[in-house]
Amino acid sequence: MVMSYVLGDPQASFAAVLALLSRYDLIGAGGRLRGDARLISIGDHFDYDLRAPEVSAREGLAVLRWLASHPADQVMLVLGNHDAARVIELARISDATFAAARALALDLEQTKQTQGRAAAKAREGAEFLPQFPISTYGLAARDYASFTTEQRDLVVELLLAGRFHLALTGALPDGREVLVTHAGVTERELALLGVAAQPQPIAAALEQLLATAIDKRRGDWQRGTITPLSLEPVSQGGSPGEEAGGLLAHRPSNPERDGADLAWEFDPERPRRFGPRELPRGLTQIAGHTNHAMCLRELAAWATPAARAEPRAGIRTLRAGAAITYDLGVPPAADGVADLILIDGELRDPDNRAELLELRTET
Repeated sequence: MVMSYVLGDPQASFAAVLALLSRYDLIGAGGRLRGDARLISIGDHFDYDLRAPEVSAREGLAVLRWLASHPADQVMLVLGNHDAARVIELARISDATFAAARALALDLEQTKQTQGRAAAKAREGAEFLPQFPISTYGLAARDYASFTTEQRDLVVELLLAGRFHLALTGALPDGREVLVTHAGVTERELALLGVAAQPQPIAAALEQLLATAIDKRRGDWQRGTITPLSLEPVSQGGSPGEEAGGLLAHRPSNPERDGADLAWEFDPERPRRFGPRELPRGLTQIAGHTNHAMCLRELAAWATPAARAEPRAGIRTLRAGAAITYDLGVPPAADGVADLILIDGELRDPDNRAELLELRTET
């Protein structure tokens, strides 16, 4: 029998990743995955500690290299937005340029703290964006803080080798077929791809999209010229002044929550958020990308009392049916609903509640 699991965003130290896998008795001889274990990593292998970016950079490389050192049919890698950023908006950035960008970005963070957001944004437009083709200073200071060209080289190598996926399929222990992506698929993506709300055709279309995009860059990449990957219009990468949107970047959100910026969050050309009713009915999905604390903020009144009672949580489900609920765990199957099982357990946090999501055992 083959035990199959999905690993939520492995944005953590190598030791933390191994410790989680060991809890499930998946590590065998020589510190490798057991031969009867199969693992899907749901993406985002970099950028877990902005306070120690050099350490985070090394650990991210160690995690991704270790995962990729296993056979392709044993460990499958889903492309996350942090992985993709290395070959999209950071494709032409050198280590020296990024160091300068991050230094200025951290200075702008101080301006934000002392003079307010408007002052920092003014400096961003006048000083940061003219120098650095990175979407915002905040991403340089925080989200991509551990970027190195060595990481980009590894992502390129794995993309060329066909090790990264945009979508995979599997089955839950109760037999439900599921779609696995980094951030989830909405009706928008189905319309752009021209496919029905079923795991297999969605995964096939997204895999073809990625393969075609890589083939367009293959010649350049093999010659050592890293031209940016494009997954548009399904997923938009970051560009100066604009954060990424679409497939790899959007998050579930309640548009009626306090403080919602509808024009920015739900921009149809570059959506950073999606409402639960945009999830395709009849489809069960597994995604990472959005941790529990963010879900509580973004989904607001749709969170159940049990969900609100936990400051941290691993596996959770957003269900859109006659009502919308965000709750802990995985509910039983139900007809006519959209289920998004979210598994980013904040593994980087010492007090994390990260779990592996079990898939159906294969015989």
